[in-house]
Amino acid sequence: MFSGMKINKTEKPALPSWHRKSQKAYRVNRVIIVIQMIAALVLGALIWFGINNVVS
Repeated sequence: MFSGMKINKTEKPALPSWHRKSQKAYRVNRVIIVIQMIAALVLGALIWFGINNVVS
């Protein structure tokens, strides 16, 4: 049905090796930041429920 249609995908050019987004440290730091955000939410919830139990 759609065999005659051709999708024009423009691929982004590869980043040079000196670019910050092409380095491994950038990816590692991004993962660490996400883990820290999740940990902050979990610890915030634990503190919230802990204070709630103490107060009530």
